[in-house]
Amino acid sequence: MQIKEISSLADIQAFIDFPFTLYKDDPYWVGELKADTKHLLDTKNPFWATASRALFMAYEGKKPLGRIMALINRAHNEYHKENIGFFGFFDCIHDKQVSKALFQAAQNWLKEQGVEKMRGPASPSSNHVYGLLVEGFDSMPAIMMPYNFSYYIDLIENFGFTKAKDLLAFHRSRHDQFSERFLKVCARCERAKGITLRRLNLHKIDEEAEIIRQIYNAAWAENWGFVPMSRKDMADTVKELKPFLRPEGTCVIEENGVPAGFYICIPNMNHVLKILRGSLKNPWRLLKALWTWKHIKDARLIMLGVLPEFRKRGLDLILIKHIITHGVAVWDEAELSWVLEDNAGMLRGIDECGCHLYKRYRLYEKAL
Repeated sequence: MQIKEISSLADIQAFIDFPFTLYKDDPYWVGELKADTKHLLDTKNPFWATASRALFMAYEGKKPLGRIMALINRAHNEYHKENIGFFGFFDCIHDKQVSKALFQAAQNWLKEQGVEKMRGPASPSSNHVYGLLVEGFDSMPAIMMPYNFSYYIDLIENFGFTKAKDLLAFHRSRHDQFSERFLKVCARCERAKGITLRRLNLHKIDEEAEIIRQIYNAAWAENWGFVPMSRKDMADTVKELKPFLRPEGTCVIEENGVPAGFYICIPNMNHVLKILRGSLKNPWRLLKALWTWKHIKDARLIMLGVLPEFRKRGLDLILIKHIITHGVAVWDEAELSWVLEDNAGMLRGIDECGCHLYKRYRLYEKAL
């Protein structure tokens, strides 16, 4: 076995291809389109303007055994006043020697950069695929949420990583019920003067995206691990999500005409990605995927936020009720994710609107 730091286009393609081979017989794992991963790894991607990375793969002869990315997210470190590095894109066969060698390579590179701690998985940040699945291996993940073999927990902890924080995912079907208290509080909040709700205008998506970005950055400003989105980051996100956005999955709540909060919920496109297997080149899979797209019956709430100055008025509860009443009613069921395990206020509201905890994701860290 040898560990190779990779940089050539051919090696990066092997880095992208590896999990499709590793998980080829798994019924739940879903790979993103390889072209999208390639775009994310392209150093011209806006994310890398404030980050640097090294990619490593483990080989036995020409056979790949695992992969990992080590990265420094300068935007994160500046925002949180930390001096840490991250690991991400970790995939490995069930072998502690292979995983140890990969983690050692990532750790050595991060030490050379002078950081004090290693955290992950972050692929590559909290605004992308984040965390390791540690509970809920019996179903397919929602779009843009990770899935991994359960043995990854042992591989990661074997190298000395310990829990940093858990991220929670909740499930809600159209048949679950609001608590009476939730409905009473929402009814009282909805009677406040000047409160209006509207869908995003997808014909003016660039203007709407800037409203969303400003609310999102302010609403999440104090959250653990959060990094503000730049205009370029948001533009890249909009480009990625625009084909999947449906008006009934969006909402902006306003008070006297001023945008105060929002949510974005998208169809669970993993049903489509599972069929495509990373590529749009197979015409039969493409036709089946297009048919599946039209019949998706579940969605994921990917973003929700309320400006700090509008909090404690129940606007977040109004938004959650609106998602369920006008979104889950369309898709039958939805995942609300992710929520920090210590966000007591949000967790209380989610519980009272009939959601059930069904998956748990973990961020690990290790002192260097």
